[in-house]
Amino acid sequence: MRSNGSIERYAVEEIGERDGWICGLCRDPVDQAYQYPDPRSPSIDHVRTIAAGGTDTRDNVRLTHWGCNHERNASTPLRTVEEAESQRAVLLRMPALRAYAVGLRAEDMVRSSQAFHSPERYRAKLARRVERYEREGR
Repeated sequence: MRSNGSIERYAVEEIGERDGWICGLCRDPVDQAYQYPDPRSPSIDHVRTIAAGGTDTRDNVRLTHWGCNHERNASTPLRTVEEAESQRAVLLRMPALRAYAVGLRAEDMVRSSQAFHSPERYRAKLARRVERYEREGR
């Protein structure tokens, strides 16, 4: 983490206030009353993941529901054709994925990634997590 750059101290409450208590992934309100392990509880998400070289600073974090954050994991949406081409180049270097990568088009990769990371998808996944959480009586 230190090799990615500076590290700042911040609190969930601080980031929540800054973000208006709105989840950065599903865009629904985040209620401070919920506590972990409830999937609706507040959580901090790194926009650019630490694993991908992101910093642990205020400008690289956002408020999310814990369930949305867990769903995203370390997956980052592709925003540009250049990012997609870079990812495709990595896949082309992997013998097991080369045949798959040859048929990929960067524009389709971006479109697919954006659909995968849509607020509607996160909202639906969170609803299923909450249903399971409540069914299990936690």
